[in-house]
Amino acid sequence: MLKRIPIFWKLSFVFIIISLLVLLVDALLGVREDPVSKWSLQTFFTIAIAIILSCGAAWFFVYFFIKQPVRKLANSMNKLAENEFDSQLNEDERNEFNTLASSFNNMASMLASSQAELRKNKDFLEGILESTADIIITVSPEGKILTINKGAETALGYQRQDVIGKPIEMLFVDPHDREVALQKMGPTDNVMNYETQFRTKNGDVRDVLNTISRLRDPTGKVIGTIGISKDITAEKHLQDQLLHSQRYAAIGQVFTGIQHSMKNMLNACKGGAYMVRLGLSKDDQQMLKEGWDIVQEGITCLTDMSMHMLKYVKEWKPKFEQVKLSKIFSEIDNVIKQTAKDKGVQFRQDLSSELPPVLCDARMIHSAVMDIVSNALDACVLKEFLDGETPEIVLSAYLDHDGQKAVIEIEDNGCGMPKEVKKNIFTPFFSTKTRTGTGLGLSITSRMIEAHNGEIEVDSKPNCGTVFRITLPINKTKINEEKIDGEKSSHS
Repeated sequence: MLKRIPIFWKLSFVFIIISLLVLLVDALLGVREDPVSKWSLQTFFTIAIAIILSCGAAWFFVYFFIKQPVRKLANSMNKLAENEFDSQLNEDERNEFNTLASSFNNMASMLASSQAELRKNKDFLEGILESTADIIITVSPEGKILTINKGAETALGYQRQDVIGKPIEMLFVDPHDREVALQKMGPTDNVMNYETQFRTKNGDVRDVLNTISRLRDPTGKVIGTIGISKDITAEKHLQDQLLHSQRYAAIGQVFTGIQHSMKNMLNACKGGAYMVRLGLSKDDQQMLKEGWDIVQEGITCLTDMSMHMLKYVKEWKPKFEQVKLSKIFSEIDNVIKQTAKDKGVQFRQDLSSELPPVLCDARMIHSAVMDIVSNALDACVLKEFLDGETPEIVLSAYLDHDGQKAVIEIEDNGCGMPKEVKKNIFTPFFSTKTRTGTGLGLSITSRMIEAHNGEIEVDSKPNCGTVFRITLPINKTKINEEKIDGEKSSHS
């Protein structure tokens, strides 16, 4: 209670008590007859009254000129603390408080302006988050949902009150997916385009691309994560439809190729059978022999095509081992050199001495290179060479510039190919050999190279020659299961 009594009244009360004590002493001792004592008592009372009046004046000055303005300032500061930024102090007073009031009003105006700008930016950012169709969710370090946006409510069917405070794993079809995504973050504090699935409130499954980032405060402490997910269910459905359409188109293309190839071979057999029948009727042995040879050739082509088709659709499972390309080249040389010589074509090899063993399936690489060499031999036979020009096939191998891949080149100076042919040479059932070709040889070769995670490309100019270039990783071959199983291939 004493703290609430003004200082003036406290001082007055003290002096009244002192005066009463002095009067009591004076009465007891009988000092009223003593003039000196009487004068001393009067002096004391005069001083006491002066002190009391001085205290009253001081209290009046402090109360009206200091305490009241300070109280106004304190009230205004309290209003600022309560976000009432329109509070202003009266600056009409002509005293020292006027400067303080002016500074306070300026500060209040600046705070009001900053608060308005912050509110505007906050509303703008919240508007962006609420208007986007993407699913935006923030999660606490403990894995509890803190906030979700309108896009999440629309896509997942939940209201905010349904999920806030619940474990984030409740939204995943496979709760383990979120842990996998967090493990993929690493030091970058984010993982982008992680494909997963969310389950909606009514049980539907939505395919999403999820980007998760850690949230940190200014000191670097992790305060949660934010996930931005794009619903790609419709896109996945369209992709599946497109894939089905492409498969149907591929099936149609295959049947068209089979029908075209069989038609050519059957027409050859039909022509040969006619010559056989005509030779029998005329007893012409030469015509009979020629007709029978054509029939046999047609049967052989049909047999080869059926074998190639089985080979094309089989499961490719390379048996990888360290293989020296020089051994494969030597085997090819033994097979093709005499045939090339009989057809007037020079065949030679150019193998780099720095080439290390290659991790591959020797049987498959041998078959792929042999098929290309055979085509190069046919290209040389079909071309009419000028005088002094020699048909030639060069089989070479060397390291690429990084030293991580082996490059096999089959180069010939034969008839070459126009752009239209070069564009389709790896397409199943496409062949320039109208009667004997099955159109599957280079398609099979391409798939063999893909099974090794390698590449095959071709450069060719009409009447100038062709170069086939095969690139194979030397080590650590990564086998693509889809390519191995023959389920997905860019050339199938």
